[in-house]
Amino acid sequence: MLTILDMLNHYLGFFNVNTRWKGRVYSLLALVGDFYLLYLATQFFKNAAYLRGSSIVLAFLVILYFAILNVIYYFTNKTVKWDISPKIEKYLGTQEVKDNSRRNQRTFIPANGIYNPKDVLPASIISDEDMQAELDLVAQQLQANGLMQKDFGGLSEAEQLNYLTNEPIIYANHPGTALPYSHLQAERGGLALYGGVNEMFAKRLGRIATVGLMPVSEALKENELFIATAVLQGGLGHVRGRAGLTEESKPYSLHVEIAYKRK
Repeated sequence: MLTILDMLNHYLGFFNVNTRWKGRVYSLLALVGDFYLLYLATQFFKNAAYLRGSSIVLAFLVILYFAILNVIYYFTNKTVKWDISPKIEKYLGTQEVKDNSRRNQRTFIPANGIYNPKDVLPASIISDEDMQAELDLVAQQLQANGLMQKDFGGLSEAEQLNYLTNEPIIYANHPGTALPYSHLQAERGGLALYGGVNEMFAKRLGRIATVGLMPVSEALKENELFIATAVLQGGLGHVRGRAGLTEESKPYSLHVEIAYKRK
């Protein structure tokens, strides 16, 4: 059974398989293997090997308990009161110890310069399938050049769980990866965002839809607009699981802020 699980894990590693789907497969395999243990126990009892048979029955019950918990979690997305997994995790000490030196704190420096916060507004950006493909390509280029951190901002497991109290997911590149190069370009009465690892390889990544609460077409009538920050988020992340953190992947997206100046 362990060999089958190892082979399955190896082959699934070639594909971008959702973690919850993997959990369902492993849970069903655990149930099959567990009932094989029950079969072995009955054979030992038939041969009067009562001590070995009883030990295997005990192992069967323990594995059955956790297998049922996994089935409930992965197939229904629910938890039960008699789940002792969090207590086991606590006593095993699987959570990382916080570093008192706060080495996980980082300084974020925008690639497009520094603006007065009072002159900056959040913007919404929309991307079609082609733009999303370009955004995914930019993410790959950032990773290939070592420009995208994948350590969850240096946060420990406990700190990630605390962050997930108010947020649905924390990404491996938390708090985000600033595009090394980005600029706004006027087109069809609006603005398009181009960005990438440098100006030579900049791609059209999306169109600005709103600046603050105003449609971009209205904002352009009275203001000059500049890109303040363009931060890439997405990809591999952690969400709250039944007994801690579990992996989940989301499409990459851009979080943009626009600086404005009255004409």
